[in-house]
Amino acid sequence: MLIISILLSMPTFANAEYDTLYENAQPFESSLYNGIDPFQDEDNIRYSWSPYPLFRTSADMFFKDFRIKPGYYLLTPRNLKGKDYVFFKQNGKVVFIIPVAKKERTPINFYEANIPQMKLTKWQKFTTGVQKKFNNFAKDSGRISPPKSLIKVDVEIKYIIMNFYYGEDKYILLFKRSPY
Repeated sequence: MLIISILLSMPTFANAEYDTLYENAQPFESSLYNGIDPFQDEDNIRYSWSPYPLFRTSADMFFKDFRIKPGYYLLTPRNLKGKDYVFFKQNGKVVFIIPVAKKERTPINFYEANIPQMKLTKWQKFTTGVQKKFNNFAKDSGRISPPKSLIKVDVEIKYIIMNFYYGEDKYILLFKRSPY
């Protein structure tokens, strides 16, 4: 009987934790000038291509007073005023600034285990090797490859939990399924 009662109460503990995390996550107090990410130019200079993953939602997600409509968004993690936020961008403009409910470290070898690797033919391996040797000989602009990233979304009864893995960090974002 005790084991059954513990198993039945487990979702309650998880929901209580999500309720606490959701209530503690406070929206960004101010706004960005013209909705432009202040660090966007720095990222464009540093990386070879866009370092941020594209996220597509097909359902409405709610965070406090925000309603995130279905669509495509570039997710950009930022630290502003000592707190972590994720920018939802469309057409180069920041549409939403969502606070991170919880931040953790990405496990070692997480990306190798969860992102499928493309199998190369012998010719592709050869050309890739030659290209790497040439790039070591004649350095290009000094741009680097962006950090690896992955988005996993879990749908619970009350919440949508987004696990956003970016580089060495995992950002957990909580959204309500309905505004009530």
